Amino acid sequence: MPKKIQEYGKAHLIGVTLPAHGDTYTVISHESVIDMSITALVNAGFTIVKEEYRATADGQIAQGIYKLNFNSDPELSMMFAWTNSYNKQVRFKCGVGAYVNKTGTVMVCGDIGSWSRKHTGTADTETQETIDEQVANAHMYYNQLCADKASMESITMNKRKQAQMLGILFAEYQILTTEQASIIRDQMKRPSHVYSDSNSLWAFYNYVTIALQQSHPKTWMEDQRILHMFISEVNRFAPVSTPVQTLSTQPQDLSTPVPEVDPNQINLLDAIAEAELTDNQVVQEKVEIEPVVHQSEEIIEETVEAEEVPLELDEIVQYTDPAGNTFEAPIVIDDFAEEDNFDLDFTETEEETGDVPDFF
Repeated sequence: MPKKIQEYGKAHLIGVTLPAHGDTYTVISHESVIDMSITALVNAGFTIVKEEYRATADGQIAQGIYKLNFNSDPELSMMFAWTNSYNKQVRFKCGVGAYVNKTGTVMVCGDIGSWSRKHTGTADTETQETIDEQVANAHMYYNQLCADKASMESITMNKRKQAQMLGILFAEYQILTTEQASIIRDQMKRPSHVYSDSNSLWAFYNYVTIALQQSHPKTWMEDQRILHMFISEVNRFAPVSTPVQTLSTQPQDLSTPVPEVDPNQINLLDAIAEAELTDNQVVQEKVEIEPVVHQSEEIIEETVEAEEVPLELDEIVQYTDPAGNTFEAPIVIDDFAEEDNFDLDFTETEEETGDVPDFF
């Protein structure tokens, strides 16, 4: 099976002729990237266990992978990787990830731990700063990947679901060639490594990273990033909490006397806050009172309208109570009573009237 990416030694990459693209192009040499990466890792206290360098045949596009001695998860070692080019086909990229010890593949964070820079202006200076920044936050990126790996181990995927994910990565995200898709299919049938659960999402993830070893160096790191981003979003991996960075403050000089504060002195900020609070209370009270006033006006209007109903006296009704007291009261007849005499016969049935209910 031909490989599109070849492994080379460090000396081979250093010996590649530097490009000459013009005054606006800032050369970021493979040698400088190697030196800056190794120096930053060593200064941070890491030991490089293994170095891997891959490149195109002409060395115009190259990448480096450094397996480090840190591994809180026995299956994952911390990893730092970079990609660089001389032919303008890919920008410089670097990032912290995890090295899968069992398969020799890597994990790259989907949304953090990577950076790219076009070869112009102060790209060489920014490259150094970015490498240092990535290494400084290495533990945060690594811990996130360890947590994601634990989540993937707990998710079961049958062959149908694995095939669906394979189709999405191949047809929609287009990070796989037909050759790589065949490699994943073969891994699904006969895995080249033993997993605690071959039907887990973690096993499928490894099937894909094995195939991505055949990616062109121009797209290798981006393919890795898209894979992890896709898996993370589909399964909604929880982000790992990181300590909040606090700004350092200068120690207080205790020899300098602290001025006493007059308890009767008015603090300007407190006065403004109190004034704003009072204004808010007035506005709130106004909003709450308006509906009550409006309701009262409606009640008064209804009462007035009721008083204006004309009365018509038809006859006087007398009533004598058991004690012999006689009371008189007029019978009020309004327009509604005159029009409708309420002479309704509720004894009629549907059978007698022949009416059919409307809902039939």
